[in-house]
Amino acid sequence: MPGCGHRPSSPATNGMPMRWSGLRQHWQQQIALSDSQIGLALLALLVGLASAGLITLFRLAIEWPLVAWLPMQHAEHYEALQPWLRAALVCIGGAVLLAGFYALPTERRHVGVAHVLQRMEQHQGYLPLSNMLVQFVAAVVALISGHSAGREGPAIHLGAGVASQMGQRAGLAHHRLRILAGCGVASAISASFNTPMAGVIFAMEVVLLEYSIRGFIPIILASVAGAIVSEAVFGAETAFLVPELDIHSLKEIPVILLLGILAGIVASSFILLVRQLQQYQHWPLWLRWGGLTLVTALISFWLPELLGIGYDTVNAALLGELALATLALLLLGKLLLAAWAAGVGFPAGLIGPVMFIGALLGAMLAQVAIHWFPDYPISAGFYAILGMAAVMAASLRAPLAALVALLELTANPNIIMPGMLAIVIACLVVSEVFHLPSVFKLQPAASAEPSAVQQLLRNTWVAPLMQRSFIAVDRHISITTADYLLGEQVQWLLLSDEHTLLPAADLAHWLTQQDERPERIDLLAIPAEREQTAWLPLRANLQDALDQMQSAQLQWLAITRREQEPHCLGLLSREQVEHFYRYQPGRKEP
Repeated sequence: MPGCGHRPSSPATNGMPMRWSGLRQHWQQQIALSDSQIGLALLALLVGLASAGLITLFRLAIEWPLVAWLPMQHAEHYEALQPWLRAALVCIGGAVLLAGFYALPTERRHVGVAHVLQRMEQHQGYLPLSNMLVQFVAAVVALISGHSAGREGPAIHLGAGVASQMGQRAGLAHHRLRILAGCGVASAISASFNTPMAGVIFAMEVVLLEYSIRGFIPIILASVAGAIVSEAVFGAETAFLVPELDIHSLKEIPVILLLGILAGIVASSFILLVRQLQQYQHWPLWLRWGGLTLVTALISFWLPELLGIGYDTVNAALLGELALATLALLLLGKLLLAAWAAGVGFPAGLIGPVMFIGALLGAMLAQVAIHWFPDYPISAGFYAILGMAAVMAASLRAPLAALVALLELTANPNIIMPGMLAIVIACLVVSEVFHLPSVFKLQPAASAEPSAVQQLLRNTWVAPLMQRSFIAVDRHISITTADYLLGEQVQWLLLSDEHTLLPAADLAHWLTQQDERPERIDLLAIPAEREQTAWLPLRANLQDALDQMQSAQLQWLAITRREQEPHCLGLLSREQVEHFYRYQPGRKEP
């Protein structure tokens, strides 16, 4: 009697097709559809290299045209252009983006970190290739034309996207696909800033929303691969020119506390401004983006330092080369433009602008402190880098990622204590005083944070919970077959064509009630407690299973290797899933 998982396959005409088929099946078992750490680590390493390679192309696509076509000393020196040329460049870029996005269907317009978080939350880390390509082209156009935005948000989308595509091609199980997308994010952050540790923490703190041993190993490998590729192409320098920094005395603690409070207020102002501007999402695209483009073009006549990514201006603030009035104007201008871009869904990043704002805030406080205490050796760069980390942590709700980035950017362990103080105060101001979420959660594509139970179910594969005490049978069977089935002592009989489960004990009970044993038995005609079922692919996690059970009002699912394949590998009940999350070690009984 053929049971589930024992169907004969047709012989190959020669050994080669069978050999390749065997290799592919081995790949599926060892990497795609298993809990093997080695297989996932190897795949994560490949993802790290691919993600970093794409980020390298992305950075070069922005820098090469600016240096080659425009009279600039470096890729961000928009100040060297004539004012009319700066404004014209911004307007041309805005017009190209508007024309391109009007030609796209609505579902292809979703890009950025919020899109990644939404796909991780609702689609198990499946990121469409088309949206990733739109993100690449749109961000390149926006940044080349001088729009005041960052490249890190698009880089995160690109890193997660290439990882997701590789995982989808490999047929990766859902709980591992989410980890792989986190690997792409870590590699992207590492390649953007040359900060591999911060890449790991950001991926787990912001994207995966959890720290787990299972996720650390592949994400670390991917982040290291990203740093290696970045150093091979761009050198070992970090994204910013950080001078020698240190706290000279504990007398600076009150100033650091004040910086934390101000950083929290500025971060809250940014988040509130984004929320306010989101009220105009119903306005037509040409008005939302066109207005941003025209305002950016006008501001560029007086404050060209706001154009582009702005890392050259951040470096000037770190070195104390900007006057107090200039710092204040640039901070207000960047606050307006960055919040406007985030609020109307402009296809560029907000992480870079948030760091820009924080650096200028810290440099401003240092200027004031120098005025108050002219004889004390205040370092503008010290407070600029602290402000950068504090505003980033408070705006993105990523305190540990910001602290690790601070340590890697400065390579100075003495900055950890003041950095922790400024970051914690800033985060408390945003969360406890203003009661605001991460700015990513405000964006249109974002969704609510998953509960602890949802996180647990999404990270658990269906395979370990499958029941295998069943045999697949036809609806009509002979009495001899019935005796064989009952002799196997299985719990369930699966009628694949009818999507029905029949308890084997009910068949046995019915046979004992018959005066004459029939030659043929219709398993749908005998009295029994049947259960309807549906197919669930093996790559699914427990959250997928529970969602399908709830939507179809089912108590059982048949696990198959692929979608809609009647070749069942095991059974999963709703009772098993609920028992799993209710009685986990460390959880109280409900």
